Amino acid sequence: MRREADLHQAASALQRENAGWVVMWGTWRRRFCAFSGLIHPTGVIVEATTPERLLVLIRQVEAETRTTRPVSTPRST
Repeated sequence: MRREADLHQAASALQRENAGWVVMWGTWRRRFCAFSGLIHPTGVIVEATTPERLLVLIRQVEAETRTTRPVSTPRST
């Protein structure tokens, strides 16, 4: 079992490596949580029991956001 400090450090590392996300270790829930800030227009919260799984979920949200974002077209002047 990982020490509590290691889990908080893992969350901090994930946040540093994933711009636009706020990542934390929830001591009470024993889960990692990530909150999308700039990535998704309505905001998304993902949770996982391991940092590896949380990263997979973050990437899924980012991929879904890229495929559903409307394509902007240049305006004629």
